[in-house]
Amino acid sequence: MHSEPGVLARQPGFGSVAVCGHGFVHVQLGLTTLTLTEAQYLRFVAMVNDSAATFETERQARFESSLDPTKVVKRERTEGDLTDYLAG
Repeated sequence: MHSEPGVLARQPGFGSVAVCGHGFVHVQLGLTTLTLTEAQYLRFVAMVNDSAATFETERQARFESSLDPTKVVKRERTEGDLTDYLAG
């Protein structure tokens, strides 16, 4: 729990989330602040949660693909530069 009134979360050097006396939720990231109604904030949180789940699924798939021994990295010369690509 945060000791500051209205502060829901804080990451020093990154940002914070706070509720003001007017009932708005302020999401601050660096120099950018989103001012949202409670309903908008809840939709925003749901969207970020969905994106985090998709991001993690795709990240895990990329990791598992990198461990697949059937995927071989070949080197190809293109216009004087070497370019990597996955075979398969």
